[in-house]
Amino acid sequence: MMKFLVRVFRAILFIPYYLKELVLSSLFIAYDIITPKDHMKPGIVEVPVDLKSDTAIIAFANLISMTPGSLTMDMSPDKKKIYIHAMYLHDKQEFIDKMKNELENKIRQIFD
Repeated sequence: MMKFLVRVFRAILFIPYYLKELVLSSLFIAYDIITPKDHMKPGIVEVPVDLKSDTAIIAFANLISMTPGSLTMDMSPDKKKIYIHAMYLHDKQEFIDKMKNELENKIRQIFD
């Protein structure tokens, strides 16, 4: 029972983090649309996935796709790599680190 309550608490703490990311990415895309200079640098990134449960992996993929500017394209058959299309891919390693150290880590705390 205690483990369930900890997961619920972590999920509640996740909501403001994700809403902040959602708003920031939406504002960045809106800024890019209304300014004459194009800031886009699209690319596809292979991100290693260390999540164990299918639920956590699905949550990870869906949250990436729901954030403006990124889209989950595919997953390797062994579920160890996810392929993401990013509209603003200026530094691949920075993008991978953000996915791993922020989003994946927070999802792991909730589901695994």
